[in-house]
Amino acid sequence: MVILSIAVLVVLGALCGAAFIPKVANHFGYALPGEKGLPYQVKYNGRDYRSHMTCAGAQWCEDEKTPEQRTRPYCTPRAGLGLEKGNGGTGMVKVDDVFTMFGPSHPVFTVGALPQGGTVTGVVVEASKDCYLTYDLVGGP
Repeated sequence: MVILSIAVLVVLGALCGAAFIPKVANHFGYALPGEKGLPYQVKYNGRDYRSHMTCAGAQWCEDEKTPEQRTRPYCTPRAGLGLEKGNGGTGMVKVDDVFTMFGPSHPVFTVGALPQGGTVTGVVVEASKDCYLTYDLVGGP
């Protein structure tokens, strides 16, 4: 009985540890705690959205960045998102959250109001105070 209990604890410990592996966080679309913990893909309204600027700290995405992407800052301040262009001045609308393992969730925004049943081509995720990442729709509308 003691051996079975130890085995169960080892398996549970391994599963909990696996939750902090960037590959797992990226696959399931949740964030890891700490700076640059957002996954490369998030889900909203049944669709997948991707960012080439983050991958929950996984080295593979850093290695795959183009030289141009490497020179870009990790995130953009709200003033740099260009919200005044083409959205009627409605700004960002919070529509969802990205779950964070042992940390606060990250709000997901659309730019402007989303029409009923519509699909947006991009979402904005708040990484930290005045630090935003844009995610683009994967596939077609």
